[in-house]
Amino acid sequence: MKSIGFRCWKDKFSYVILEGTQESPSIISENHLTLPKGSNRAEQLAWFRKEILELMDTNNIDIAIFKETEIISRTKEPQRGELEGILQEAIFSHPKPTTIEGKIKKQLHSSTTARKAKYLGELLDLPIFDGLSKTKYEEACIAAISALPKQ
Repeated sequence: MKSIGFRCWKDKFSYVILEGTQESPSIISENHLTLPKGSNRAEQLAWFRKEILELMDTNNIDIAIFKETEIISRTKEPQRGELEGILQEAIFSHPKPTTIEGKIKKQLHSSTTARKAKYLGELLDLPIFDGLSKTKYEEACIAAISALPKQ
């Protein structure tokens, strides 16, 4: 099974593609991209959608999970919500049927082998994640891990 995890901000996004199991995942690809500066919002959203479709076209993704904006933060980050909406639409409308889900921290925890939600970061203690920036990739990695079978 191949999963992709996303974390969106208002002006950038990270993704991590994994395969394997939660106990022994393998990184296929990862990237942290910034939306084009100097473009209006519609152009940025169109660019973002194109990037997502290209990821779907070039990788045989089975499931996509994104770290959803926590309920308390939704009014503070409406532009992040725009990216999360485009992400869902792009994956849903892609010719390859792919599950797409947004999960808040508590839901990510219940889908993993982490002891408690506050220990989700421990999932990244595996050596394969050593070179990834925690601030850029942690939530995308956890989202991707949560989609893999536990064993």
